[in-house]
Amino acid sequence: MKILTQLSEMHNFTPNEKSIAAYILMHKESILHLNIQELAKATYTSHSAVNRLTHKLGLSGFKEFIIKLAREFQQYTQNISSVDPNYPFSDEESPLQVAKEIAELMKETIDKTYAYMDDDLLSQTAGMLDKAKRIFIYALGDSQIRAKSFQNKMIKINKYVVIATELYEWAYHTVNLTEEDCAIFLTYHGKSPIYVRAAQHFRREQIPFITITATTQSELAKLSTLCIQVPNDEVKHAKIGTFSSQIAFEYVLNVIYSCIYKISYSINRESAVQSLKSTYVDEMMNDL
Repeated sequence: MKILTQLSEMHNFTPNEKSIAAYILMHKESILHLNIQELAKATYTSHSAVNRLTHKLGLSGFKEFIIKLAREFQQYTQNISSVDPNYPFSDEESPLQVAKEIAELMKETIDKTYAYMDDDLLSQTAGMLDKAKRIFIYALGDSQIRAKSFQNKMIKINKYVVIATELYEWAYHTVNLTEEDCAIFLTYHGKSPIYVRAAQHFRREQIPFITITATTQSELAKLSTLCIQVPNDEVKHAKIGTFSSQIAFEYVLNVIYSCIYKISYSINRESAVQSLKSTYVDEMMNDL
């Protein structure tokens, strides 16, 4: 998880750590120019309190904290959108201008989503899904189309994914999951009552599940074993279409699939070759 996200969530922070986090978030422009003593003085805390916070963020100390924070600030600055994700084009633009705006929106959305990604989180996600006996995805509307695309890719590496919310049979699937399975919630706002109910059941039964969402403060996200964040750029109703959210979901699922594929790269590659050969032979026999 990104440093800025952890600082804003303040999960399990002490009062002193919350003060330091709040100061950093309020003084982003100047924080990179402070040393540890100056930050401690500005927040009325101590040198050791700042160090404890950096360790809680999974870092070795203040030096690594500043380096990684500077990198995040740079990514954030580079990813400031020049296209409105809700209304990326107007009625006065030519078809070619519309094409350009959509291309820019796709690029910016992918860049923003990449900025949220974390090596450890992706490794844990891929490992969890690779080991799962069965994978169930909870997705509705446009998000279910992205889920089906992921399902189709996973078949090619002999992993079968069930769309739990298809035909509204989510309740039956939910109660039949075991600790050997894994679930994925694909939801932009993460507020669906049925998702929260399913997540609460999974938490009680110690069934691992991953949430891909723009709202990391939702109850669903907090219940999750792992949570992958996407940009929160869309307004729920005031928009032409779900361009940004679906681009982000498609990108994240493609990355997850690729990371799973990489775990058994040579086996998956050979399996694909053999499948193509087998299909080719069958087609040749049918032509005789």
